[in-house]
Amino acid sequence: MKSEKLKIFDFVLIAILSSVLFVQEQVLSFLPNFQLTVFLLVLFSKKLGMLRTIIIVIIHVILDNIVMGSMSLYYTPTMLVGWLIIPITLNTIFKKIDTNINLAFLGILYSLIYSWLYLIPSSILTNVSPIAYLLGDILFEVILAMSSFISILLLYNPCARVIDIIYEKSRKEIN
Repeated sequence: MKSEKLKIFDFVLIAILSSVLFVQEQVLSFLPNFQLTVFLLVLFSKKLGMLRTIIIVIIHVILDNIVMGSMSLYYTPTMLVGWLIIPITLNTIFKKIDTNINLAFLGILYSLIYSWLYLIPSSILTNVSPIAYLLGDILFEVILAMSSFISILLLYNPCARVIDIIYEKSRKEIN
């Protein structure tokens, strides 16, 4: 019985956090490349683990592509890979990195990797040289990297404590 309640709790948590991830991106979409997506994926990866965060990423990518009308064989896999890098690396090679300052610097790296992944499909679809694409995208890459760094630096610790409190309360209620 206990495992059923945990599974239900996990599915509810995944649904809620997928909604938070999706809604924040839509609300902030009027600001080019300013979003809390990297911060939230770092937070979820560290606090919920790889499997739950991968499910959240898949839900997010599907919703984002459906709503934005960009479901394509070029951009959808790029987005999926770009966001999946975060939970996979934070739960494997960067598993021991836990401080908000170190995670904030990783947020810069994740932002740049995510942006650079779009170089391939964008160059193919628009027939623009990769160098021209990078030069045209540099401002947007800097904005994404800065918003990721600042949001992780300022919001990671307080939000991590909230998730810890939620998990602690859920454990008490289940037991």
